[in-house]
Amino acid sequence: MAMIINKLRATYSKIFYNEFYSIKRKVNGMLSVRNYSKIYGLVTKLPNLDIVEIGGASGAGSIIIAKAIKDSNKKSKLIVVEKCRGGSRDEVGDYDSNLNLIRNNFRMYDLEDQIILHPQEITIENGSEVIKKIQTEKIAALIHDADGHLERDFLLFWPLLIDNGLIIVDDYSEKTVFTKVSTRHPQGGIKSLMTYRLLNQLIEWGLFKVDTQIGDTIYGTKPVNADFSKLDMQKCQKIINQVKEEHRRFITHN
Repeated sequence: MAMIINKLRATYSKIFYNEFYSIKRKVNGMLSVRNYSKIYGLVTKLPNLDIVEIGGASGAGSIIIAKAIKDSNKKSKLIVVEKCRGGSRDEVGDYDSNLNLIRNNFRMYDLEDQIILHPQEITIENGSEVIKKIQTEKIAALIHDADGHLERDFLLFWPLLIDNGLIIVDDYSEKTVFTKVSTRHPQGGIKSLMTYRLLNQLIEWGLFKVDTQIGDTIYGTKPVNADFSKLDMQKCQKIINQVKEEHRRFITHN
């Protein structure tokens, strides 16, 4: 039955989301075609300002975003932060293998002029290096599909977002799939739960207005007149520490 359902879903995707289905297959995209279609539509409507994406993986989402920029005749850029190692990238190979893969995927769709790649892990300390790559005074969107550290990305980029700017966060799920820490699972499976709790706190602080959700991907905006001073990094760290402690107890007892 599961095989039949999967075939029906694939057929549906080919018919109704053919272009996005093709990109997903060729580039090994990790989101659903519904999400890729949603992202494309939203980006085409954004103002002519740069976009920051944290977590490019193999580049499928980046290609969708950059293609939307190009197709809507904007001159803005997509700044893609991808560390090219660990996690899902471990299945591809080492740093150089992943770097070559994402660059080749951008080249395959002739999108090198729309994308500025930052192939390093981002931290609060080195975040200024990414900010320097932004060529517009403000950014139109912030997209997080990485390690769950929303507190870092909001601290660095939220002030640069225009009012009502687009925010997309993937892996927003309360489901826990804890595992032992490894190169494939460098965080031990805490990413989704950490994302879920941190984003809920950011919503409570009025820094994220929810619009809609497709699967584990949530779409929202930067509220007008939001108070950035409510971002409490110590509170965020407590949330992260609590998730890590839950992971520690799970691994200890299983």
